[in-house]
Amino acid sequence: MRITPLDIYQREFSRKNIGGLDENEVYGFLKKVGREYEALYAENKSLKDQAQRLTGQMEDYLELEKTLKQTLISAQKASGDLKDNAEKEAELIVKEAELQSERILDEARSEAELIGKDIRELKKQKRMLKVELRTVLESYLAMVNEESPVFARVTAEPTAKAA
Repeated sequence: MRITPLDIYQREFSRKNIGGLDENEVYGFLKKVGREYEALYAENKSLKDQAQRLTGQMEDYLELEKTLKQTLISAQKASGDLKDNAEKEAELIVKEAELQSERILDEARSEAELIGKDIRELKKQKRMLKVELRTVLESYLAMVNEESPVFARVTAEPTAKAA
């Protein structure tokens, strides 16, 4: 059984005949108190060592927690930056695509306009060629219908010989 502080304060030693205390009882009690104190001292030292070790671990864990928080904040910031950059890049790609599509449409319109101009020119040339061909054909027809003296003689002689 352990000695409590109350046991120490309330301990009474028997008296010897002459008025002194029983020496064996006092020394026995001191040995018991010494052993208890030694055990408490060792336990106290062990608990202090454990507290110091746990305090060190706690400081390590707090430092680790601080580092993890900073890492998490950095990761969140980097993630946000990446997201912002990706959005900006996507916007640039979309704008570039829009500009390219506008350029392609402008080129297609220009080409269509040139083709339309070429078609109109070809139609005009076709009309002119028709008119020229008609004029040439009409002049040949007129020549054929007008009997020239050469044609009249040639055509008249065979009929005259036949008669």
